[in-house]
Amino acid sequence: MQNKSYPWLNSIYTEIINNYKKKKLHHTILIESYNINNTYKIIWAISKWIFCKNKYHIKNCGKCTGCILIKQKNHPDFYILHPNNTSKIIEIEQIRNILYAIQSTSQYNNAKVIWIPNYKTLTIFSINALLKVIEEPPKNTFFFIGNTFYKKVHLTFQSRCLLYKINIPTTKVGLFWIQKNTKFSKQKCLIALHINNNDPELAKKLLEKYWKQRNQLYQNIQMATIKNNFLILLPQINTKNILNKIYWIIVLLLDSLKFKKNISYLMNTDYINLIRKISKKYSFDNLHNILKSWIICRYLLRKIENIDSELLILKQLLKWQILN
Repeated sequence: MQNKSYPWLNSIYTEIINNYKKKKLHHTILIESYNINNTYKIIWAISKWIFCKNKYHIKNCGKCTGCILIKQKNHPDFYILHPNNTSKIIEIEQIRNILYAIQSTSQYNNAKVIWIPNYKTLTIFSINALLKVIEEPPKNTFFFIGNTFYKKVHLTFQSRCLLYKINIPTTKVGLFWIQKNTKFSKQKCLIALHINNNDPELAKKLLEKYWKQRNQLYQNIQMATIKNNFLILLPQINTKNILNKIYWIIVLLLDSLKFKKNISYLMNTDYINLIRKISKKYSFDNLHNILKSWIICRYLLRKIENIDSELLILKQLLKWQILN
């Protein structure tokens, strides 16, 4: 964008800004990405530019009244629709209140922006309420909706929107960005990228916050594999970072399966010896069953509140220990 912090967002940001300058911007824009955080960044940046009083090309000044009010999330023409405190959905009454408010004249900038950060918070009732206004929106009123690739959009709603897709950056772009923003080696940066499906921000987070935890987990898995005692892993896995740790186990097992089939593309290239050891220790079918079991385990932990995580992890570790 304007400061080139996230190069994979630049082209869409620039296109939307240029369309606005030409007075050709569609009134309802749906932005989808592999990571919802990308949509937050780009819609936030676009909104700052729209309300800036001292724009310079595609940049905002960051100092004017408009920029300050946006930064404080207090601009009278900028509406953010979040779920209320008691539920995870946007209630129809919230939609109605916003729609009533935008009928009035813009107070500062001759434009009004309504931002719905996450499409999944909309119900069929709130979607129907929105449809009524986006078919004939008030003048100079723009709706921005964020979504991930994994949430299907109501067909009628999508037909009223202009869709932009933020695709995952190439390894080259991701590697350049991480190396520019960290001091880690090229090898570590590439490993982190591969583990996180080329998502540069998640890769950076792994390197800065979780790299040591990953190493400790893999070293303990190596010890457990040698001793055939996987129960020693229980206290290390069953922590606040449980979902990440299970994900690292999944990609390690996936690498072991690929190694068994002589597939060269591996993610954890710094743990080749461990991958080789696991690959030799288990048959393909048993390794596949262990992998599948961990994937289901992670899914259950994400979807079911208050599930007994210790019991669930214990079950996976026992299975891992038995299937050798």
